[in-house]
Amino acid sequence: MKKAAVLATAAISCFGMLLTGCQKKSNSTASNQDKITVVQNVPVDSLDPTIAYQVTSCLTVANTTEGLYTIDANEKPQLGLAEKVETSNNGLTKTFTIRKDAKWSNGDPVKANDFVFSWRRFASPKVGSPYNFEIIASGIKNASAVVAGKKPLSALGVRAKNDKTLVVELEHPVPFLSKLLSFSSFAPINQKYFDENGKKYAQDSDHLLATGPYKVTNWKLGDNTVQLVKNPKYWDAKNVKVKEVKIDVITDPEKAAIAFENGSADYVHLSGQLVSKYRKDKNFQEEVSNFIHYLMFNLKKPGFDNPDVRKAISYSIDRKEITTHILKDGSVPVHSMIMKGLAKDPATGKDFADESTTNFSQYSPSEAKKYWNKAKSKTKLRSFTLLYDDSDPVYSNLAAYIKAQVEKNLPGMKVNLQQVAKKTRLDKMAKSTFDVAITRWAPDYADPTAVLGMYTTGNASNYGKWSDPAFDKLVNQAGGMANQTKRFQTLLKANDLLIDSAACPPLYQSGAPVLKRADIKNMPMHIAGVPYFFKYVSIK
Repeated sequence: MKKAAVLATAAISCFGMLLTGCQKKSNSTASNQDKITVVQNVPVDSLDPTIAYQVTSCLTVANTTEGLYTIDANEKPQLGLAEKVETSNNGLTKTFTIRKDAKWSNGDPVKANDFVFSWRRFASPKVGSPYNFEIIASGIKNASAVVAGKKPLSALGVRAKNDKTLVVELEHPVPFLSKLLSFSSFAPINQKYFDENGKKYAQDSDHLLATGPYKVTNWKLGDNTVQLVKNPKYWDAKNVKVKEVKIDVITDPEKAAIAFENGSADYVHLSGQLVSKYRKDKNFQEEVSNFIHYLMFNLKKPGFDNPDVRKAISYSIDRKEITTHILKDGSVPVHSMIMKGLAKDPATGKDFADESTTNFSQYSPSEAKKYWNKAKSKTKLRSFTLLYDDSDPVYSNLAAYIKAQVEKNLPGMKVNLQQVAKKTRLDKMAKSTFDVAITRWAPDYADPTAVLGMYTTGNASNYGKWSDPAFDKLVNQAGGMANQTKRFQTLLKANDLLIDSAACPPLYQSGAPVLKRADIKNMPMHIAGVPYFFKYVSIK
């Protein structure tokens, strides 16, 4: 215990020096041209491409199990395991030719059936992939019916014409398909290897295969470090410049900053007071985040099925106050569930987020009281528990602020706060054992449906259980529209219905201030999908 106390004192002293600027060591890995260490703040939940959900998991899968496409440092889709793609005249059939030199890390050739097997698992209602709405968004024939259990897996519009020819049939053209197919859930799976390993598959690095620029080594599920090493059997290994990528999970931003200072990390996210501390540092960069933070109401709970209650709470919250005085990290107030920078109006060039309705997502104490007075005669709800997790230190201050605002602006309403581990929060949301939660979402591909699709009736990620047939109809209609201007306006109407329901009031789009080693090049954070593809990174 005495030893622990000494270590704790040393750690506090170290952090104190960091904040006061006394500790200014140069990054010790700056001279290392072959390795980078990237810090993430959430652990790996799975490295099975079909099951992987957390951002660290998807990041690892995409960089080790390459699919048909990757995304380069300029946000452009590049062919991955496919060497070419042919599109039929009507745009409804895509024929991919798999590279002859594409191999699994055990030497097996990559075959078209590896994609067929993987994508059928992806669509399987028994497997229940957390991202199964993406295979519906891809427009693949019968995907909706297969995911819903109305048609067998064999009905999914994907087949192997031969070992190196993958044929994908679509119900309608999808303009963002190449970007969508770069996401980790569309990665192939070697069926023979999967069957041989059974329950051991993807539980550790000894039961994983790679097709991408890197492979996982010395890892087991539950570790807070994922070590990636260059994959010598990768078809384009000669163009992979960085030999090793270490992904460290450090949930505390303060500890992550210390890791950067002492040279054990090369890329870390900053928040809170650390942003001001490092803003003038040569390694500081303000990147654009793809996360919208918002409230999710559980509409299965009596009281929250009343829209007036939800609107009253939403009007009670000053989003500008949150970003300016609580976060102070470059985050911006938002009035849409679609993040800024994700999509633009093809007719005007305006950002989708800027054209969204602002109803019920503005701060107005008078409107809050008006809706609260309407609601009180219809519901007995006078208290609720606000659920949030410990993945970011700012959540405690954010929750306390929301509690104070709601109790001030809605007389008679009491807010209880409950902080839990992130996994616990996700479990409670999935099981509908919560009242209101602070949560966040980032798009998996560059289109509004990457967010709106989550709120369609019956979607596995629709934890609040909001449902609106008119919304469902608009999202489904947009899926088959070839006219992109009309499609944009249809999705805008769907987004406005969602915001007007106040089922998930948006709060802010988080800033992404980082400390990044100055000599690391070609590693921008992508606004949608997998945040980084390390294949394109160089050190100069």
